[in-house]
Amino acid sequence: MKEKSKLKAISLFNSNGIANVSMKQIADALKISAGNLSYHYKNKEMLLASIYDDMYNETLDYILPKNTYITLFHFEEMMLRFSNLQQRYSFFFNDVVHIIKTYPKIAKQYEKSSLTRFKEARKLMEYYIETQRLKPEDNIIDYNKTIHTIWMTSTFWQAQKLAIQSPNYTINQCSSIDMLWQLLLPYLTKKGRDEYLQLKQFVTRTN
Repeated sequence: MKEKSKLKAISLFNSNGIANVSMKQIADALKISAGNLSYHYKNKEMLLASIYDDMYNETLDYILPKNTYITLFHFEEMMLRFSNLQQRYSFFFNDVVHIIKTYPKIAKQYEKSSLTRFKEARKLMEYYIETQRLKPEDNIIDYNKTIHTIWMTSTFWQAQKLAIQSPNYTINQCSSIDMLWQLLLPYLTKKGRDEYLQLKQFVTRTN
């Protein structure tokens, strides 16, 4: 029942937004009493915290897998997996600011996990520099800022598509991964660019 409750909550949150779904509505959708649901999850914050734990556990090996030969295709694959995660938990990314303001415990979890990912992403950048795929840092190039920009772009990708839906504006209709590559392309070495062009020949992306 705990797993069924989470799956039903995710479905309702995705359809209606987290602020518009009550615990009673989740219980009704499950055809159980509110008391039965509260036996498993005392309140919405506890339910959301359990869902967030699942989300986080899915991303543990995203950034820097061990004992694996890493190429630029790993960046592509990592962002694809994150994009798929966003699709399945779209409510979280559409409502992330509301969630942070409303649920302080989850806000702390989210901040902690994000800071951990920044450190892992820094290691990945350093690996790409060491293997001559990325240009080294200097007084102009700052990969910490690049990492933060990648995080912002990927995290708010779904939300910005909701904010700008004009049919006359098509820039944001591309794949999120295409947009993220634009942040790295200027820093690729010749080796990196050649690898990226090879990658592009074999990858088909959707929005």
